[in-house]
Amino acid sequence: MADQEVQNGGAVKAATVAFDLVSVLEVEAPKAEEAVQFYKEVFGAVEVERGANPKRKADQEQPLIHVLLKFGSGKVLVVDRLEEELKTKKNSAFQLVSEDDVEAVIKKVVAAGGTTESGVTEDQACFPGKHISGKVTDSFGVSWTIVGKKSTTENGANSPAAETVANNTTVA
Repeated sequence: MADQEVQNGGAVKAATVAFDLVSVLEVEAPKAEEAVQFYKEVFGAVEVERGANPKRKADQEQPLIHVLLKFGSGKVLVVDRLEEELKTKKNSAFQLVSEDDVEAVIKKVVAAGGTTESGVTEDQACFPGKHISGKVTDSFGVSWTIVGKKSTTENGANSPAAETVANNTTVA
């Protein structure tokens, strides 16, 4: 355990322990694979690992899965759930930090079936080092706040990011 020398902002000696912080995103079972593909295409997530739930019978339509996705340096575990399991739970809202054009990312989500919850706004306190944000909900019911440093309106309507979204290709 950690030995605290001083509380409230003082120095702390702690044992070195490696942790990964992984958010869990639960999706209705028949839509899980569709959700994984959505996050890969729209947000550029990379699949790290995939597995099936051994408790699920092989002869059932959709075997329960989990897929670990990497979003930049963050990780999200997409887990599928049966509809009755989801009725008692609600996904947390996610915050996606982007160096890309915030408005362009929102347009990609909407083009892929999501909805805009709030337009792009400037807010110096939305996230450390970022000052532009907007909220969307994907077609799986998950709310996302997209934060970054710029938007299409700052760059002009014909910015490369806006053209990339219009052409339905991934921003590199």
